Amino acid sequence: MLQLLNEEELKSRIAELREEFGNLFDDDALRKLILDEEGLLITNMKCISDLKDREEASIKAVVSKIFAVREFKKLDGSSGRVRNIEIEDGTGGARLVLWHDDVDLPERIPMRVGTKLRLINCYVKVSDFGIDIMRGKRGRIEIENE
Repeated sequence: MLQLLNEEELKSRIAELREEFGNLFDDDALRKLILDEEGLLITNMKCISDLKDREEASIKAVVSKIFAVREFKKLDGSSGRVRNIEIEDGTGGARLVLWHDDVDLPERIPMRVGTKLRLINCYVKVSDFGIDIMRGKRGRIEIENE
């Protein structure tokens, strides 16, 4: 789980990087660099209808259906788990794919039909079957607080 930086930690890291880079970047650029390294920089906010294959994007969407967890055998013989969540945003629909440890996310945060989500820096895969969105290594899935 990502840990948020407090303002003092952020200022300290900015000062370190300013010294390291010899004042080549302003504080705003250094702040964005640090947030990006921590996976906290929200990039590329898009509508589902505008998503492209193999991109990293952030999306606001509503849960329309939650499927049961499925187990499967991996190529190496071990077992894995997957769960699909249908989402929509008014411009289109997609499938949020939860793998392995993330399959319990609907119970942990809690999520139900109608829950508004923010998918931050998630990976998009487009196929003949539609749009799949996965958390990936840098992504986050959060409840959207209005």
